[in-house]
Amino acid sequence: EDQKRAMNALNKYAFAPNAFEAPNELYNYLALQRRGYNFFRGPEDPKIHGQVSNYQRNILRHILHPNTLQRITDSELYGNEYKLSMFMRDLNSAIFKADIYSSVNSFRQNLQLNYANMLIDILTGKQSSRYTNSAKSMALYNLKNIRTMAAPSGNISSRAHKQHLRTLIDNALKEIK
Repeated sequence: EDQKRAMNALNKYAFAPNAFEAPNELYNYLALQRRGYNFFRGPEDPKIHGQVSNYQRNILRHILHPNTLQRITDSELYGNEYKLSMFMRDLNSAIFKADIYSSVNSFRQNLQLNYANMLIDILTGKQSSRYTNSAKSMALYNLKNIRTMAAPSGNISSRAHKQHLRTLIDNALKEIK
């Protein structure tokens, strides 16, 4: 029950299409104020997409860590009713379901590509041997579902993004042995 509640909170506050919506005026306040010539290191504009992507990537790294997925699998043996298959299916839905037939905003595009790359790493990355067979099976299952959900729809940017996802997954599936 607690894990299900946590997943709902992650969906609402970190993964939902509107999770990082804010008025444009607010983003202007995030820019560093220019005082003198202290900007030799780089531009002063806020790197909003980079910051949001880092937040989301850190969350995904934690919940997709081999130890976390192993703990979920092991806890099924002593009463955890929120099984790995349910967790992974819910995670896939949280990250993709709202965008299946519509345009994908730029925050979600980054999230979706980061997530797909992490699933691919579970299967083929340097650390893949640390993952259980159950986790690998669910990663493959989710990638195939993402491939289906990434049908071309939405604006041009979204169509390009979904094509990128399909190509990434197709290439990864060729490497899986």
